[in-house]
Amino acid sequence: MAKKMWKCNNCGYVHTGNKPPKNCLRCGALGAEYDLMPVELSADRARKLKPTDYLIINGSKHRAHNTHYFAELVGQVFKEQKKSYQIIDLANYRIDPCWHCYSMFQDLCHDPCQDKDDDMKYIYPLLKSCKGFIICSPINWNNMSVILKHFLDRLTSIQNMFLVNGTTPMLGKTCGIVINGHEDGAYKTAFDILMYLENLGCVLAPFGITYTTHGAKHRTEEDHDYFVKDKRINNFVRAVANNVIKFSEIKFDYKKIIPNCE
Repeated sequence: MAKKMWKCNNCGYVHTGNKPPKNCLRCGALGAEYDLMPVELSADRARKLKPTDYLIINGSKHRAHNTHYFAELVGQVFKEQKKSYQIIDLANYRIDPCWHCYSMFQDLCHDPCQDKDDDMKYIYPLLKSCKGFIICSPINWNNMSVILKHFLDRLTSIQNMFLVNGTTPMLGKTCGIVINGHEDGAYKTAFDILMYLENLGCVLAPFGITYTTHGAKHRTEEDHDYFVKDKRINNFVRAVANNVIKFSEIKFDYKKIIPNCE
């Protein structure tokens, strides 16, 4: 019987066997990062995404590790409160870097985005129709991951609509931010993310940011067990989810808000 072939979603390594390895032999990613070949096209995955009241954005290159654990924890709260939600693991989709059309001609940066070749065209409508969202991000060298940076950069096409025709499609969306990492950079990463969301007109829920790090004196492979067992941070993450729900349900007349552009 022919053996199966599996492809690592993180680094692209192909493994032959009846099941994926426990950890990728090249990048160390968990076996859950592997897909049975032939791998479903990212566009086909993206087409399956449907509008929900709340979105959980996993901004990690690893779709099944620490950041996804916290995304699932957020999802538990939405499920308990009977809210419709979905987790979007950015690693599953093709998200191209921003073309920076704005730097050439201001009105070329608009919604819908000029780049219709990647999977962002399926994600934009979800963001504009949701009540709120939570971004879960790892710390990569005192900053967010590159795929999350690309994702946030691509939101400039929505943000720039204020300059194009005076509209603000994301005004009043409630947001929350959950950060995890091995050591330094938690609040810098959180506030780098928040700066994008603030310029979109999104509103951070009260107590809408939480973070956890394990520390440089430990080995990175020990982080996951530490995060799972840390009741305090688990409660804080659940609190962020709850606060996003409750704040998004407050009735507020955003017509009184006067937009501006950075």
